Amino acid sequence: MTPEKEAHPRKAKEAKDSHAEAKKDDGKPEEKADESPQKYAVPFAWENSKAEPFGLDAHFLKDAFEDNKTYMEHGAKFFAGFADAELPRATVVTCSDSRVQPQAWDETSENDDYTVRNFGNQIAGDEGSIEYGIEHLNTPLLLIIGHTGCGAVKAASGDTSKLSKALQAELKTLPVSKASAGKNENQAWAEGVVANVHYQVNSALKRYGKRVQSGALTVVGAIFDFRDDLGQGPGRLVIVDVNGNGEAERMEAFMSAVNDGPQTGKGGKKTSKKEAESAEDVLRSLSKVQGISTREVAATSNDSPGAHGH
Repeated sequence: MTPEKEAHPRKAKEAKDSHAEAKKDDGKPEEKADESPQKYAVPFAWENSKAEPFGLDAHFLKDAFEDNKTYMEHGAKFFAGFADAELPRATVVTCSDSRVQPQAWDETSENDDYTVRNFGNQIAGDEGSIEYGIEHLNTPLLLIIGHTGCGAVKAASGDTSKLSKALQAELKTLPVSKASAGKNENQAWAEGVVANVHYQVNSALKRYGKRVQSGALTVVGAIFDFRDDLGQGPGRLVIVDVNGNGEAERMEAFMSAVNDGPQTGKGGKKTSKKEAESAEDVLRSLSKVQGISTREVAATSNDSPGAHGH
């Protein structure tokens, strides 16, 4: 038999064996992965239209390169300030949503925000990254930032059965909130966002409760309200939870202490009286959003102030 003739039955046998191996123990075949080449081409004939995928790639990358050149104008002295050491003041957990960016709350976030981003600003799934910020970089603040118009919160509150398994798994650790009677869709959505921030703060307290109790860590939950769903102006960062407490009066007292206390911002810049007054205006309306209320801090915790050598 010639090699050419021998190749056909061998391929048939291999295909049969592969089919058998693809079945699970229950006899059902597993989902097949996309058949892709081992090596991909580098596109060089870019499309000019922004409606085409390559066109979008090209326009984005061109903008990125131009922005990077501008950023480099900070100069060597700027980058030398954090080239060899990471010294953030806060571990920030926020959503991956493209509309949520650090400059909304920190214009100079370099070496200041140790940021963890995911679908729905969740604690679950990113415990290792969060632990690194808190226990190894020793940030005294864990800031959890949700945002109005959060697609993850909306998806979790709806029918998830038609979503991919990966998305369903992400949504399992998001709380499903029911809209209050008489609330319109946007109000209900905003309440869900607030409820999720409370839930994530509580999840953090279960892990770091003893560290919080010792005063080594403060867990703050906030809403980045670019839709103005909370009625305090688009783009406002609103504090809704501090160490498991969400009562409006307590939030006001906390913000007053931050704004009027001895502490100053980066570079020693003091918060103005006008900024403090605006913070009070924000908090006067918090009670209108259901879910902002005093809650007990979870007592259970696997953490201790001296854990991991700290």
